[in-house]
Amino acid sequence: MIVPVFLPHLGCRQKCIYCNQHHITGKSSQEDIRETIRKALDPVGVRCEVAIYGGNPFGLGADGLARLFSLFANYREKITSMRISTEPIVPDAQTTDLLKDHNVRTVELGIPVFSDEKLRALGRHHTVRDLYDTHEALIQAGLTVGLQVMVGLPGETTQDIRSTVQHVLRLKPAFIRVYPLIVLRDTPLHTAFQEKSFSPLSLAEAVLRALFIYLHAETQGIKVIKMGLTENEFLKGEIVAGPHHPAFGYLVRSEAFYLAVTKVCEEHGLSGQISLLVSRKDVPHLTGHRRSNLKRLKEQGLDVDWRESDLPPGEFLICAPEKIADANFHSREDRGGSEEPRKAYLGVRRRKRRSDNEGIRAKGNWHLDAIAMLPF
Repeated sequence: MIVPVFLPHLGCRQKCIYCNQHHITGKSSQEDIRETIRKALDPVGVRCEVAIYGGNPFGLGADGLARLFSLFANYREKITSMRISTEPIVPDAQTTDLLKDHNVRTVELGIPVFSDEKLRALGRHHTVRDLYDTHEALIQAGLTVGLQVMVGLPGETTQDIRSTVQHVLRLKPAFIRVYPLIVLRDTPLHTAFQEKSFSPLSLAEAVLRALFIYLHAETQGIKVIKMGLTENEFLKGEIVAGPHHPAFGYLVRSEAFYLAVTKVCEEHGLSGQISLLVSRKDVPHLTGHRRSNLKRLKEQGLDVDWRESDLPPGEFLICAPEKIADANFHSREDRGGSEEPRKAYLGVRRRKRRSDNEGIRAKGNWHLDAIAMLPF
């Protein structure tokens, strides 16, 4: 269990143009730290990992970091380990020793874009080299390192997205998070938006850019543990514009499935009625948000039905309707339910339907096949 503790502007050397940590965390001064910790940890009845978010702890220096950790002393028996989110400031030996002494096992480094010029324009006081050096120092200290990257930044180009992917694959962090840029009230970015000098991405475009990063990371064994901000990370009423969606990560993954199915069908000349074998975990990704994928596929002349199978998540098999009925399905009875609804369901699905795809079987992988469909 991870318990987040949001500490606004903690150690920040500047204010990024898109950041209003008061709105994100609901706190505005360092005086609230102890109360924030108490509210986060008092209700927790089990041992947990504590995650410090919302600022730049490395900006405090070793002494300030020690004072911060001392505020958690009353909860030492409850805390199994800690993780912190920070800017990439190269830690000295005293800082890394301090992290290990307080059982910090994971450090997440924020790097919105891999361009020094654009980092300066965002108000960041670090360079890409700082990111690499900080990453290396933490790895050498035996810590787990993750990255937080963004899409939709001012002036962002296709090359910026490619560059993010290239650097992520080169660094090989344990995991990444991908955040679309949101315009929050009372920020320099809000002013730029009002003056029409900045326009945020549409939701559809943000999904595609995040998907490009997601697919390349996942196919290279780098876990993407989060895409999009969650509701508890900011006050919804403070969003002015931008591609926010409470299920942003799901939209990204279901877009991947849609693109992969489209690619495989195009390659094999499939049209009309098709049937898919998919992992149970992938059924929501196939159908899409509010069944949007099925509707889009139908608009392309593909009438899709599916069955749950023992295929690994991420893989799918397309075959003619009469072929799929002979597959080895998991029944509701296998999952602890009644067998009768399954018989009725398969009875309907096994009806003979006209299809131009008789006998065709095509295998796909939505991580691999979707990449080729992206415009980057």
